[in-house]
Amino acid sequence: MRRRVVLALAALTLWVAGTVAGSIGPAAPTPAAAQPMLVIGKAHTGYTPQLTGKPIFILALGSDARPGTPIDHGLSDSIHIIAINLDKERVSILGFPRDSYVPIPGHGSNKINAAMPLGGPQLTIQTVESITGIRFDYYVLTSFEGVQTAVDDIGGLTIDVPFPMFDSYSRSNFDPGVQTLNGHDVLAFARDRHSLASGDFGRSEDQGRVLLAALVQLRKQYAKDPSILFDYIGAGLRNIQTDLSTQEVLDFAFTALAINPAHVQNMVAPGSIGSVGTMSTVNLLSSNSSIYRDLADDGIVSKKNVPPSPTANQH
Repeated sequence: MRRRVVLALAALTLWVAGTVAGSIGPAAPTPAAAQPMLVIGKAHTGYTPQLTGKPIFILALGSDARPGTPIDHGLSDSIHIIAINLDKERVSILGFPRDSYVPIPGHGSNKINAAMPLGGPQLTIQTVESITGIRFDYYVLTSFEGVQTAVDDIGGLTIDVPFPMFDSYSRSNFDPGVQTLNGHDVLAFARDRHSLASGDFGRSEDQGRVLLAALVQLRKQYAKDPSILFDYIGAGLRNIQTDLSTQEVLDFAFTALAINPAHVQNMVAPGSIGSVGTMSTVNLLSSNSSIYRDLADDGIVSKKNVPPSPTANQH
């Protein structure tokens, strides 16, 4: 039973993270026939994740791959660590601004989103592991079409929009309040940075809000109609590429209800705005090391190390 619950926590997070991860940049979908819309895999070749006695770590990536570019070689413009502590029934999300200027193993320093075009998801995994000291168990990668299709397949997503959002670039146009968004509008919500005072930091936090909204919605819908779980399973299994067994994926879905959204912590790695030549960058704070150590230890960031919300003062 414990193994099934662990798998469930990982899987729903993987599916929903895939929904969140693809939500950056102009929505120019790659044809579904050309490549998968969602990729779920083990983070290390030949490595069997240990699903008990330790936190589970997932790296969620969103690819901005345009037509003709493989999904796993687009810029990873959405990057989130998802940590699951089963014993304490806690989940932590830590996002990284896409312009974070970091060392990329074997390629000098660059924006963190450049790692995937240089070496695919594996190089992005290496990059985030080298920054944080966290060893990942799984990764999830999705495309723009994957996001829109997954959300539309479950009948839309109910989100409590925390503040007015009007941005011609992302096409967000939302008053604050609870509303049900289709796939296109979820993308707009999660892509918007121009109407946020905190820019990319706030956008990363909003992507975490999408994840939380999906968890809340699944629990509410399942309570009313248990068959709704099959819609979520179907949305996740369409156009999927994975090295996990079908049984693992199904186990994930059927026991995903173990996640309590109230026990999910949504954070963004703090940093300052900088530049390298003509390139705008984010300089992650050296003090973030305390966040990474906390997360690596048990998947939970202690209260003293929780960074402030980037959108706390947004009106």
